[in-house]
Amino acid sequence: MDLPPGCRSYGTPRDKPMTTTLQKKTASDAANGWVNRDVRFILATQLLFGFAWSLYLLTPKFIATELHAGPDVIGRIASMGGLAGLLTVPFAAYGIDHVSRRLFFRLGTGLIVLLSIGFTRVHAVGPLVFVLQGCVSASFVLSFNSAAALLMDHAPPERIGQAIGWLGGANVLMNAVATMIAEPLAASYGWNVVFELGVVAGCAAFALSFAARDAPQRPRLAATPNAPFSQPSKAGQWSILFAAFMVGGVFIAMFGFVQPYALSAGAHQVRGFFLGFTTSAVVGRVFFGGLGDRVGRRVVSLWMMLGYALAALLMREFHPDLLIVYGLAFGAAHGILYPTLNALLLETLPSARRGLGMALYNGAFNLGSSVGSLAWGLIAKQQGYPLVYALAAGASLLAAAVLRFSRTSAA
Repeated sequence: MDLPPGCRSYGTPRDKPMTTTLQKKTASDAANGWVNRDVRFILATQLLFGFAWSLYLLTPKFIATELHAGPDVIGRIASMGGLAGLLTVPFAAYGIDHVSRRLFFRLGTGLIVLLSIGFTRVHAVGPLVFVLQGCVSASFVLSFNSAAALLMDHAPPERIGQAIGWLGGANVLMNAVATMIAEPLAASYGWNVVFELGVVAGCAAFALSFAARDAPQRPRLAATPNAPFSQPSKAGQWSILFAAFMVGGVFIAMFGFVQPYALSAGAHQVRGFFLGFTTSAVVGRVFFGGLGDRVGRRVVSLWMMLGYALAALLMREFHPDLLIVYGLAFGAAHGILYPTLNALLLETLPSARRGLGMALYNGAFNLGSSVGSLAWGLIAKQQGYPLVYALAAGASLLAAAVLRFSRTSAA
């Protein structure tokens, strides 16, 4: 029944609150019920891929003990990984957004199978080692970023940080599982058994990926003046990418050089570091992966960069019996920092460009890893490992300072 013309002004104010309430309810329902069957399959495929990829976290030990290479050579080989990951970024960014997320995930799993076969043919330091190390990083760029983009298609906007944290948690969990299995296997049966295990896990991830489906198109909610995140400026985006670059350098110092450092200090096993790292990183991502979504992504990133610096300073005073402690300290910071800083960048991009955002972030991280590998290897050979970790702490503090004082809100 139509109201008299004079009464229409009384009905109009009620329409907007009702619409806003409906939007909030729809958003709340989406946020609380987004973990469905497809999300679980995406996480399962990442678990399998993460296991295969995590086997190659022990590559520095393989190179040091089996190929008898020094820290400078290990650094050059590791830098090839960062460079290859960076070069893969444009290909991955275009393909994930414009071709198929699932197809590019399968390309990454196929690559991990091929490189695993390739490592069974390695008997000395040569061009093949550099190529295979590059393939390790390229496979991660392809598969992890594809899985992340696919998962974020299922996640509501206010759960992006949590989604990245959970996916990263699945990957980090495999860091410990794979290394705890692989190191004793290599000691008892040789490294080829480890590489053959990579073939099996890669094939399993490839097969399971066919069970994951693309997310249905979600209707867009109207923008409200109380949107939870402001759009960073271009300067803010560059500061985030610079921070990712510096963080990548610190990460490779902790992950890539702890093994030769520990071996030179008399340690025989290094898996304790990965056990500690995984324990705190998984706890951080599962229970605090959405901390930045609630508290503020930039402020949480800043605090975790300070955690990076403290972990590096702990490593400077190295003791072989404390490997698990170093892993716990670094994992606590990395487990929250990586997804939070990533989400900080992604909130500046439309959903259709999430593949680009993931690839840019991972590319900056890989570039930092590549540059850091070269630098840390030379410094370790000439000045020793303690200086490496003192400089890594400084790099983390520099990243925090740039992010803190950059212009992060649109004019």
